Amino acid sequence: MKKITYISILALLFALVMPVAAQQIYKGQIGVSTATMEREGNSVNVHMMLDLSRLELDRNRSLTLTPVITGANMQRELPDILINGTTRQKAYLRSQALGGEDNKNTGSYSVIKLDKKSKGELHYSQTIPYEDWMADAHLDMKEDLCGCGGHEQEMYVERVIENMPPVVTPYMITPQIAYIQPNVEAVKSRSEQCETFLDFPVNKTNILPTYMQNPSELAKIEDMLRTVRTDNNLTVTRIDITGYASPEGPIAHNENLSKGRAEAFKKYVLPKFDFPADMYHVQYGGENWDGLLAAVEASTMNDKEAILDILKNTSDVNARKNKLKALNGGVPYRQMLTEIYPKLRKVVSSAYYTVRGFDVEESKEILESRPQQLSLDEMFRIANTHQAGSTEFTDVFETAVKMYPDDKVANLNAAAAALAADNLSAAERYLMKADTNSAEYANNMGILYLKRGDLQQAKTQFAKAAAAGISSANYNLQEVNKKIENDARIK
Repeated sequence: MKKITYISILALLFALVMPVAAQQIYKGQIGVSTATMEREGNSVNVHMMLDLSRLELDRNRSLTLTPVITGANMQRELPDILINGTTRQKAYLRSQALGGEDNKNTGSYSVIKLDKKSKGELHYSQTIPYEDWMADAHLDMKEDLCGCGGHEQEMYVERVIENMPPVVTPYMITPQIAYIQPNVEAVKSRSEQCETFLDFPVNKTNILPTYMQNPSELAKIEDMLRTVRTDNNLTVTRIDITGYASPEGPIAHNENLSKGRAEAFKKYVLPKFDFPADMYHVQYGGENWDGLLAAVEASTMNDKEAILDILKNTSDVNARKNKLKALNGGVPYRQMLTEIYPKLRKVVSSAYYTVRGFDVEESKEILESRPQQLSLDEMFRIANTHQAGSTEFTDVFETAVKMYPDDKVANLNAAAAALAADNLSAAERYLMKADTNSAEYANNMGILYLKRGDLQQAKTQFAKAAAAGISSANYNLQEVNKKIENDARIK
């Protein structure tokens, strides 16, 4: 009867540390390095590098190395490595050739003839389905030295990996976004402006309702005043009328023209609406140089740059006029007289009014038709009736920032809504116009960095906001620290 020797050797390894340092198995003759056993989804991956350079094996014997995943009550053998001495390899090959298909060795990971050429490294890699019992399993190496050639069979079991490392899933953060409740407007003061480009006969101030384009131009101002007059939500407090003249001819004459045209316009609209006469305030804009500059900048006319140089750099009005007339023989000046100057003779009407306050349901209706009548506070209340991050929620803050494009609170809240919707480019754009010294800005900048994957910058911003007393920043700071730790564990 054969004598079989069993030896169990437990390697002293640090649990959960992967990969382990190089260790020795099979009488210290085989080195094992970079050994890992880890779960990935529904699979378990086993990898190791075996160094066979110091292995000594009788030419008539074979050594079978079988990795075994061993749990508390279960085990799973992986494909083995069969190492044959030179004479044993010949016998193995002969048996494989003569044994038929049923006796073919299809279960081994690798079959090696141990000679000078094979005494190198073997990379072992195997992936198998994960089963629940493997959660606390370890990896052993079963070593079977055959009892052939009159020798005793020897079997060893050595620990290669102490434990399967726990699965570390990426830590997901749902950050707390900071909004600012806008101040309530005690009095909602608003205004609307309408430019009327009236056609006047040369040197005349009286308005001719049917002259040239006057019918359509007069209709614009009438529609504007009628709208504010009939809107029950508004109380009109003042109407300004400012007249402008084109800048050809003497300055004093043009001043009188602008005054006369403004007064004429007041007389025209006064009987059409029941506003008190003292609500109208006539102002005189004089020569419309700003309008001329804007028109030339928008044009494609020849000598454009030379004209702009004169307009911007000649402070004396009379000298400016003379230079414009003399430029290039007067050709550009005559073109401006025909194409631009008539449009500079205008009347600008501005209606100032106050708007009553609205409850949330009223505000929702007003938002669709006349959002300029709402305060930031009223729009904020509308937004909070919708789910954060929803299209409706974001749209309210987008409307708010359109109505108040330079308001720091409107921009901060629009950025916050964009972050909730993961629109990072819009969030960054709005944050640039928010109050950069506020704690809410720092918190939301931290979220922007977080969503872009820059955890260290996010941590810096959250710490700044937390120091200023923002509770959501304290939460975000704790969460980003957990995320940093989690990423390190995964790495």
